[in-house]
Amino acid sequence: MAGLAIGFVVLLAIGMPVAFVLGIGAAIYLALQPDVGLAVIPQRMFAGLDQFVLMSIPFFVMSGFLMNEAQLTGRLVQFADFLLGRRKGGLAQATVLTSMFFGGITGAATAEAAAIGSIMIPSMVKAGYRREFATAVTVAASICGPLIPPSIPMLIYGVSSGASIGALFLAGVTPGIAVGLSIMLLNRFLLRGGELKARPPAAASGPGVVRRFFASLRVALVALGLPVIIVAGVVGGIFTPTESSVAAVIYAFGVGLAMRTLTLRSILRVICQTALVSAAILFIVANASLLGWVLTYMQVPQTIAETFLAYTHSPEVFLFFAVVLLLLAGLFLEPSGAIIILTPVLLPTALSFGIDPVHFGVVMVFGMVIGLLTPPVGLCLFVGSSIGEVPFHVLSRAVVPFVVLLIGVYLFFVYVPVASIWLPTLLMGR
Repeated sequence: MAGLAIGFVVLLAIGMPVAFVLGIGAAIYLALQPDVGLAVIPQRMFAGLDQFVLMSIPFFVMSGFLMNEAQLTGRLVQFADFLLGRRKGGLAQATVLTSMFFGGITGAATAEAAAIGSIMIPSMVKAGYRREFATAVTVAASICGPLIPPSIPMLIYGVSSGASIGALFLAGVTPGIAVGLSIMLLNRFLLRGGELKARPPAAASGPGVVRRFFASLRVALVALGLPVIIVAGVVGGIFTPTESSVAAVIYAFGVGLAMRTLTLRSILRVICQTALVSAAILFIVANASLLGWVLTYMQVPQTIAETFLAYTHSPEVFLFFAVVLLLLAGLFLEPSGAIIILTPVLLPTALSFGIDPVHFGVVMVFGMVIGLLTPPVGLCLFVGSSIGEVPFHVLSRAVVPFVVLLIGVYLFFVYVPVASIWLPTLLMGR
């Protein structure tokens, strides 16, 4: 076990991509085991991908790209600005609100940070916000994406744990909204001074403003129709999670045609983007599945469970150590891969303490997505640094207040299970 951990650290230190770190580290360990043939490597990687529900990942990714191709991002920004942008500091609040809307389209934080950041960061800088603050707000709000359904990390946890994906989608709604609202409150505190330039006052009346408001409202409702269809269809038993992803693509394609934004060239571009993103996610899944099998072969889950049960009978203590492990893992691992690795390690112990698997899914996913905002492997930080033209180390400092806040919100949902599972309990009778 120590040799495997040292190998990971060395591979990460030399800058190897995380997906290769997972696969190569596991392969080296297996190569040193005389009683395990190397044929197990492709077998376990294939077995990790040979799950029907994983077919939904490329469809969810494609639906997000199609909705973005329909130019909904800019229109969602316009609607959020109508609601919040007229007051001082309102543009930062509109950024967060847009991220909450957009989270129901993409389900991925990096895509959200890129799409919204390219519009909102220049707008905020022009309005007088410091560039590093504008970028920090955008990347912090982007983690609404993996919490609000459709959530790819929730889907992967459901595959790894066997928990109801419909219940997991519903359980992510409250944390996702809470993240957005808490960031808005922090924005008000951070912007309480007078450092912002006055924004030009928007026209508060007139037929033109009313017409534009209702036009943006219509677009916002169209965008929010996507997560409603997905969640209502899965929860209502109309279709499976995989079928819901296909329904999402059909809906997004219909929206693009209705708005006359789809062309043959844009459709081909969406297909290529979907293939690249999906291949990257599934490659991580395959390598993480291999490593997860290696950890099981080494009896790591059993050892951890026995250790916890020997020293404590308190689920609160177990959750504390799980939170610490997840936050540390988030510093180095991409959420999807870490969830596949750590779910079989931690979930058996969680179940032995009587912890609801859906609640533990929120604990796992929320804890891992915070790692998207923390160096050295914070993917959203890299995206924000590139789009916002802010040095990585400067952005890492600027995002610290948001990370501290999000950890506080995270701990609330860790230790108050009803806060996340009340919605699936209400709608699914769990």
